[in-house]
Amino acid sequence: MTREEYMTKLQKYLRKLPKQDYEDAIEYFNEYFSDTDEEGQQRLMEELGTPKEAAADLMYNLLDRKIQEQDESGEEKKSKKGITLLAVLAIMSTPVTVPLFIAMLAVLLAAAICVVCVIFSDFIAAFSILLVGGKLLLRGLVSFPYSLSGALMITGCGLLGIGCAILLYLLGIYLCKWTGMLLVMLARKIAGKRGKNHEKNK
Repeated sequence: MTREEYMTKLQKYLRKLPKQDYEDAIEYFNEYFSDTDEEGQQRLMEELGTPKEAAADLMYNLLDRKIQEQDESGEEKKSKKGITLLAVLAIMSTPVTVPLFIAMLAVLLAAAICVVCVIFSDFIAAFSILLVGGKLLLRGLVSFPYSLSGALMITGCGLLGIGCAILLYLLGIYLCKWTGMLLVMLARKIAGKRGKNHEKNK
């Protein structure tokens, strides 16, 4: 395989990265190959492995770097989405056999559907309870001139509903964050196993 063919395949596996990361990665590999002759390029390609393996290694390294930068800067909200996306790309780029890939994809897809359904149901429930609670609160307030005890009971139920809705909303937010953290942990675990396998192969 020539350098041009290798880079073409590598670009295909890296193009889903964010624009800046993609450009930096391509520039890095171009400089990496430019520092040696044709024979040296073949040697470098053997060290890097297939384009898919090289892309996977780069994504895992990039993921580790971004997690470290996030820990140092403390800007969790700004970088969380990018790290989660990178974790998904890294997991999907891991070279595996076709049957294993299909099985892994099926498991991830099933898990993703379950999580999305749970989160969606949670937010729908929160919204519904909020509407009911708000309606009861308003009805309780307008009932004070007619029945103090009844108005207090209806108002209390309305406030309870609004409180439950807020708790469900916070639970949904927590589930979203937990899902992202789980994907990042899975990607790092796979990266650790890949590193051990590389050491054994050497």
